Amino acid sequence: MRVAHRSAAGQAVVDAGTLSLVNGVGVLDEAGRLRLLGAAVTGAAFAVVLAMLVLSSWTEATTRALVTVGIPAAAAGAAVAVVLQRRSWRGEGGYERSIAVREWIADGKVPAGVPADQWIPLVQAQADREGAGWGKVVLGVLWIAMTWSMHEEHGALITTMLILLWSAMALWAAVWVIPRARAARALLRRGVAPQG
Repeated sequence: MRVAHRSAAGQAVVDAGTLSLVNGVGVLDEAGRLRLLGAAVTGAAFAVVLAMLVLSSWTEATTRALVTVGIPAAAAGAAVAVVLQRRSWRGEGGYERSIAVREWIADGKVPAGVPADQWIPLVQAQADREGAGWGKVVLGVLWIAMTWSMHEEHGALITTMLILLWSAMALWAAVWVIPRARAARALLRRGVAPQG
């Protein structure tokens, strides 16, 4: 990360290789920008599926409906997802701290110089996400079953979009959220890395 200097207000001022965001998020690297892009795409997809599902209750899902309703819904969904991702980073102490905590969890150890009153709440917050992950898996399975039971009512396009959405949500929770939460819980049991 290449920080040129700090402004009088303490906000990072950076060169063209990084992106600086205000309001407690901090400086984003390439991975951070890709995560924001991923959040925007996910939010847009969710909003389009939701808008088309609601619209299909009154009219047939056509290409024209997808364009006239789906595009504005996608823009709104993308914006909301980016705001929520930035809010999540702020809640974790900024993007850089969020990445550091994820690295601690992936490595299975906290550097010895990090005080317990700093690392324990951050790692505990990651460990507490296991319940939410299992909730997403269960809801995903239930919503897939419910969507399939209504496939004749909504048609192939809406049914396929919904099943893909619910499958992606359940898969994300099963492959990423739950294992990371378990790794965080294991890290809490082990504690800090020994000096040496």
